[in-house]
Amino acid sequence: MQYTNIHTHTTFSDGKNTPEEMIKKAIELGFASIGISDHSETAFDSAYCMAAADYADYKSVVGDLKKKYGDRINVFCGIERDSYSSAACEGFDYVIGSVHYILYRGEHLSVDFSLEKQTDAIQRCFGGDKMEYARRYYDILAENVLRGGFEVLGHFDLLNKFGLFSDCSETYQKIAFEALDTALSAVPYLEMNTGAIARGYNAVYPADVFLRRIYEKGGKIVLNGDSHSAEALDCHFDQALDALKKAGFSSVWQLRGKGWTEIPIS
Repeated sequence: MQYTNIHTHTTFSDGKNTPEEMIKKAIELGFASIGISDHSETAFDSAYCMAAADYADYKSVVGDLKKKYGDRINVFCGIERDSYSSAACEGFDYVIGSVHYILYRGEHLSVDFSLEKQTDAIQRCFGGDKMEYARRYYDILAENVLRGGFEVLGHFDLLNKFGLFSDCSETYQKIAFEALDTALSAVPYLEMNTGAIARGYNAVYPADVFLRRIYEKGGKIVLNGDSHSAEALDCHFDQALDALKKAGFSSVWQLRGKGWTEIPIS
């Protein structure tokens, strides 16, 4: 099957390569399409994301590249909207909705920056109770889903990036399942995200237990790389497809020239 990847980051936010370099690599790999989806504005943490004032230039650059490479690949201009972004995400081809922070007493706690920050937050803010930390994360995720405004839910169980929740205890599963069921009732697509593997971690999100839940409830999966470099555009996609097939999936959904298209896994 031809791959696509619509979760990518460029030099407009925290990516290594320019949009054009990402598109050229996607063409080299034989992709059917590619979406550029840099991080939306988050005023409290500007180091990794675009400013709202950058949106117009971003759309213009990607729009020009659509025309330049349109006879070779479908190019889409998207954005990854953080749950705490205050800037409107209008005029994009698609929006990925993601939760990267837990808001606790006025402090935004990053769930995926580093293991050290994650464990510090659990100890300092939640008294060492990682299930309470997880509950707060999934509450925010459910709230973000119900606010709407996006087509694809990004990296469902991101907080397991560093493996702290790999045991998938019954308590953890119950907390996560409630949020997942909310997402399945409200969001058209959920992504299978290989970004953690590309960074040297073992986590694949969603984990197998959640993939099975998504399959059983008829959810639609989009395979994405959360790629911060051109070299990672198809990182571990074969492994991800194996996990999807094991969970029961026979197809994935891709954004192509005619819109969202169901593609058989081969």
